[in-house]
Amino acid sequence: MTDAVRDVVALGVVAAGLLSGAAVALVTRAPLAGLQWLLDFLLAAGLLRLGATGTPTALATAAAIVAVRQVAGLGLRRARAALAVPAPEPPAPSP
Repeated sequence: MTDAVRDVVALGVVAAGLLSGAAVALVTRAPLAGLQWLLDFLLAAGLLRLGATGTPTALATAAAIVAVRQVAGLGLRRARAALAVPAPEPPAPSP
């Protein structure tokens, strides 16, 4: 795969990630889910570039995307747990 083709494919994956991430966020009304979806596509684009070149810059870019994905996922899980509202207690039966 030539560099130009690889770059176009990676750009297409990024564009697909932006569009599908926005769609997931709108459909589920959960922006955090859309962000996770987008980060997965960005990871895929980084891995496409890494697989083709293998340069230290491409490796650092892919590693940075993986790190951001992991940190963002952890933060999103903690935020979701902190925002979770416990279910109300059922009323006690009257005697």
